Amino acid sequence: MASQADRPRIAREDVTKLVAEWQYLQSLAEVLKQRIDIATAAISEIENTIQALEELGKAADEVEALIMLGSSAYARGKITDTKKILVNIGSNIVVEKTVDEAKKYFESRADDLRRVIAETQQQLASVSARLAKLEPELRKVAEAQASSGG
Repeated sequence: MASQADRPRIAREDVTKLVAEWQYLQSLAEVLKQRIDIATAAISEIENTIQALEELGKAADEVEALIMLGSSAYARGKITDTKKILVNIGSNIVVEKTVDEAKKYFESRADDLRRVIAETQQQLASVSARLAKLEPELRKVAEAQASSGG
């Protein structure tokens, strides 16, 4: 049988475990929210790219455009081939695609990101549910510890 002296220590250990789990889940929830925000921003950028590709596909021959040089610097230029574009497919590998192929590629990437968002939202919901269950437990243990003078 546990003595009275042992009980506050066990309660403190329980509180320590609950607090550690709560802090971990809070951090995890923040990471998941950031992941959702990053994927949402990427989808928005992809949608803008698809819209630009649609406009480029409507062009007859040459198109005058602003060409990004980097660090918010642009140059005026002409796109002489409006039927094909270069797409970075990762690891700095660039492939030539037709406008339609490029649109399909970007639509597929957006779909992949939407799946990632859905999965991450499910994970966030699970973490949030566990946090909601932990908070009353933490309060209960803390109140019990406070009323016992420990």
